[in-house]
Amino acid sequence: MNPSYRVIVLDDEPPARELMEVFVNRLPDLRCVASCANAMQGLQAIQELKPDLLLLDIQMPEMTGLELMRLPLEHRPEVILTTAYADYAVASYEFSVLDYLLKPIAFDRFVSSIVKFRQKRPVQPPTQPGWRAVDSRPTDEPKSGQPPYESDANAIWLREDKRLLQIPYQDILYIEGLRDYVKVFLSDQMILTHMGIGQAESLFQPPLFLRIHRSFIVRRSAIRLIDGNTIVLTNGKQLTIGPLYRETLKNYIAALP
Repeated sequence: MNPSYRVIVLDDEPPARELMEVFVNRLPDLRCVASCANAMQGLQAIQELKPDLLLLDIQMPEMTGLELMRLPLEHRPEVILTTAYADYAVASYEFSVLDYLLKPIAFDRFVSSIVKFRQKRPVQPPTQPGWRAVDSRPTDEPKSGQPPYESDANAIWLREDKRLLQIPYQDILYIEGLRDYVKVFLSDQMILTHMGIGQAESLFQPPLFLRIHRSFIVRRSAIRLIDGNTIVLTNGKQLTIGPLYRETLKNYIAALP
């Protein structure tokens, strides 16, 4: 899959900047187009590269992240704030930022913010069906270690051992992450394919699929009911809603017509 979202990391601390780059690179639909150490570098990169998302530190010398956001920028990406200081949370609300990440930032918490970002800026499905490899190369042969393929808006190609299987999205009930693999559960079988849950989340996106737990993604129309912190699927399977995903799921359900 070709990277869909352009990301700029802006932080004056090298370790924090490098961690955000690692997090971005773990998700196949994100691409770090610039990593900047100060606000002036960030301003130039924003105007030249026109990112979709800015991961912005607040406390920086010369110009803070909040001061940067007050500038009349020609291009305004979505913003996720990253800071070691909880005191700025209230001040950040005036800028309608997507999320406020308090350092040290865990990967699960970062992914939760990206889920919000994807929901606000959903990727348009391709207008013409065809093969699109996860590693973005125009070839019918998958790169080693990159098994899944997306075919069109209605189905996805998944590799299981030496087989390539075309699976309609509507046949999928839920996905369970197991380290470097995921189990894709259909009504009549389970497919084990080599990819992490973060990569699966980039392939199985809202509004058709919802991440409900660090280990689970469900097809929205396969949900029969929500009972407290438990989701019951149409086949009777019960899954727990993880604490990091409860608010996002609640907001998404509330926004449905």
